[in-house]
Amino acid sequence: MKSFAVLAAATLALASPIAKRESGGILLCTGANATGTCNYTVYPLDTCVNVTAPFLGNTNTFAPDGEAFACYPYAMACDVGICTSPEGCTLGAVDFNYEHKYNLSAVSWEGVASFRCFTKTTTTTVE
Repeated sequence: MKSFAVLAAATLALASPIAKRESGGILLCTGANATGTCNYTVYPLDTCVNVTAPFLGNTNTFAPDGEAFACYPYAMACDVGICTSPEGCTLGAVDFNYEHKYNLSAVSWEGVASFRCFTKTTTTTVE
């Protein structure tokens, strides 16, 4: 009887698909350290996403998940034009390891208007 229970459990385990978490999950919050109004969503990669209220120009937490992707937050909406700001229109790549993802105001960058996320690639060298 014991071997039947083990076989039944193994069959059920094989029959149930394991859900893989999708890349592109980002936590947006109006306050630093994941405070204020927050929203977690999985966004499409390689697509510009316009930020909407209440996060538009008021995002202090921009925290991507730990998968192999990063995002470029922009100070302007998608496809609005060419950036002419002397400081640049992006904070740079923000990923899971970015030091200020939970406090963009620490780098004076809470004015996110849009972002584009992409898969990070790794290169290996053969010696």
